[in-house]
Amino acid sequence: MSLLGKIFARKQKTKSAMVSLIGPSRAGKTTLVKYMETGEAVTEEFGTTLGIEVRRNSVEISGWKLNAIDTGGQELYQQTFWELAIQQADAVIFVIDATVKEETNKEMYEISKSQFAYALDIVPENVPLLVLLNKQDLTDQNPMGPKDALMIFNMALFQNRT
Repeated sequence: MSLLGKIFARKQKTKSAMVSLIGPSRAGKTTLVKYMETGEAVTEEFGTTLGIEVRRNSVEISGWKLNAIDTGGQELYQQTFWELAIQQADAVIFVIDATVKEETNKEMYEISKSQFAYALDIVPENVPLLVLLNKQDLTDQNPMGPKDALMIFNMALFQNRT
């Protein structure tokens, strides 16, 4: 069974799933969705996603048809739109801007941490959760790696999740 088959075991017959992307504003959620849709590097900048956007173009990966729900990352949208997007999802991707550091942007750093804690509270334990450290290609900004993220975001809290 493929990795997607294991993640979406209950959807095995249809091979179709809905994935919600949540995370702080400007973390790269829309860019990630655009890359998934086209398979090409995205060089253009996008405006901030306001609210929620159910993407029209599904993505085919290993015989699976994935549809994305792209959500705004502003704190204003968390309670309403994140919860709505998660209710519709078969899996959730929490996108972190790995270049945001406490010493260079304390406000965004704290927002990222609090939004991650909030996501752990609202994503049901039976819904697969992927934490994606985005912007790894920006090596000049020394993005955090998995070990840093494990410590900073206290990811041990979701150790028993899928």
